[in-house]
Amino acid sequence: VQKWLPYPQQRKDEMTDYARRHYGIASAHVDPQVIVVHFTESDTAAAAYNTFAADVPNRGELPGTCAHFIVDQDGTVYATVPTDLMCRHAIGLNHVAIGIEIVQATHGHTSTWAEQQILARPAQIDAVLRLVRELQARYGIGAGDVIGHAMANGHRLFVDKLGWRNDHTDWSAASIAVLRQRL
Repeated sequence: VQKWLPYPQQRKDEMTDYARRHYGIASAHVDPQVIVVHFTESDTAAAAYNTFAADVPNRGELPGTCAHFIVDQDGTVYATVPTDLMCRHAIGLNHVAIGIEIVQATHGHTSTWAEQQILARPAQIDAVLRLVRELQARYGIGAGDVIGHAMANGHRLFVDKLGWRNDHTDWSAASIAVLRQRL
């Protein structure tokens, strides 16, 4: 389902400025080489969408966070940003990564617990797998470049000129290994 986030020229300019500071490139466009999987830490796609649409500073900088896709628990896939535009979803990889947010909150449990909920929810995980396969085919992205947010700092394409690092624990290497096996 196309449910585009507001991404006017102002947000494109904010993204270009962010890319210049963090990656040394002056562009709001992404060169898709990696797929980064996240979970929303919310219970609804609407909550994630509203967070992304607000375009509020994150870590003191604009643009706000966003992802290219949100996958709801019922398997509905929302396309929120065209895959040729950069989103702020994984420090150090935004310039080369497509972001997929999967609706799931931890409710006080660990990230591993949340990932297991997703992996055990057939409609949702099947939709994620179809989406990832489609993106892999479209952009020539190998399974080794389908990673979890928790894996971003160690990816070979990671770069951040300001020295920023990810502190997220969502989608560990172990859970991504299960996802990759299902691809």
